[in-house]
Amino acid sequence: MPRIQFSDVTPPNNRRSIRDVPIPNGGKRKVPITINSKNIPVSQPKDGPPLAEKKVPVSDFDSKMSAITEKKNSGAYEYYYPKEKPAGEQYKNKKKQWVFGGVILFLVIIFIVGMMTVFASATINITPKNQEISANISIIGANNKIEEGTVKYEVIKLTSSKTVSVPATGEEDVELKSSGKIIVYNNFSSEPQRLIIRTRFESPEGLVYRIPESIVVPGKTEKNGEAVPGSLEVTVFADEAGEKYNISKTDFTIPGFKNDADRYKTFYARSVTDITGGFVGKMKKVSENDKQTALQNIQSELESELKKDLASKVPEGLTLLSNAITYESKELSPVEESSSVIIGKEVTAYAIMFDTVGLSKKITDEHIVSLEDWINIKPIVVDFSSLNIKNMPENLTTNENLDLEINGKTIVWANIDTDSIKERLLGAPKKEAANLIDEFTGISSITATIRPVWKRSFPKDPFKINVQTITDR
Repeated sequence: MPRIQFSDVTPPNNRRSIRDVPIPNGGKRKVPITINSKNIPVSQPKDGPPLAEKKVPVSDFDSKMSAITEKKNSGAYEYYYPKEKPAGEQYKNKKKQWVFGGVILFLVIIFIVGMMTVFASATINITPKNQEISANISIIGANNKIEEGTVKYEVIKLTSSKTVSVPATGEEDVELKSSGKIIVYNNFSSEPQRLIIRTRFESPEGLVYRIPESIVVPGKTEKNGEAVPGSLEVTVFADEAGEKYNISKTDFTIPGFKNDADRYKTFYARSVTDITGGFVGKMKKVSENDKQTALQNIQSELESELKKDLASKVPEGLTLLSNAITYESKELSPVEESSSVIIGKEVTAYAIMFDTVGLSKKITDEHIVSLEDWINIKPIVVDFSSLNIKNMPENLTTNENLDLEINGKTIVWANIDTDSIKERLLGAPKKEAANLIDEFTGISSITATIRPVWKRSFPKDPFKINVQTITDR
């Protein structure tokens, strides 16, 4: 379609162009608006009388303007358009901050210095004179009556058990005797009483149990005016196999003392555990090789555990030598499972623990006291772990005196009186610590540390001075 070109539009009647149409002078035009802070804007006509201005209450206008001003002065506005402070005011604020910070720092320093002065302390480390010796002595260990020349000892006992499941390989006819632990009491005499191997113990129902070895029951003692019977724990086994010997805890008499009424009444026993394990009949079995392997592993594990446990439970004032432990074990009664048998062992460890002071004195009396360079020095042994008992007794349940030979290498140290050193240094200058080597002949070296570092004298409070001897070598 052809494009239509437009040109001037001419009315058909008078043929005049639209460009020639006159523009009238009348019509609307803009009138200036006057804004008065006290009035509302009013439009004024060009011709004719002016319109009356519409008055608005001043209070409404002022409230609106004050709202605008408050909005402008709000926190958000000042955040984006902060007011600049005069240079003098900024300097004053910074000076105040420095002064405040200086005061705080000064107070902190005063507090720290004061606390360190109040809690002042001193530590003195002393290395005593020492000498290694090869000990070889004979001693008499006494448990009850301590006499001149004897060394007190105690026997500590620990018991533990363990079981494992072993695959069954068939069935077999078995006859098992029940067993359990009892305590034998001697309230008859203050003298120890020996019971021979296989001594009988009878229950109220007439069931007889026997001890597998000879024992010595300690004599009775007196405490607070009352007699305390001597006692000893042992394991007993039923006289015959069978389940009828499985009984709960009960009391026992000793039939062998029936002809001595007094002894029969005051020599008795009470079970510590139920007596169990008796059985006659068919039971699942395991191969002998598997059984022995399992039992040997259990024995080794239990001995290792008991040794560690004993070492951690040495009472204060006693010491444990390296090989001063014997072990006693018994096989537990087997228990059947669906396709296996549970077997196990109970192991009891007996440890000889000697009085530390008594054993130390015995060693130093024989090896140190006579040495010339140890005159006026009190010797002491603090570590006995490298010493051995040459003739370890097999039975430690007798409570009798033990003839023992002890040998091995150990270190003897000078026994320093730490209380005397502490008293000597109260309030003394720090340099006085070095003079102690001449005053105490048993000191090999000495170091002193005083806190805080600027203090040049020891505290006057003995509780703030710690004197310790170093016996590691």
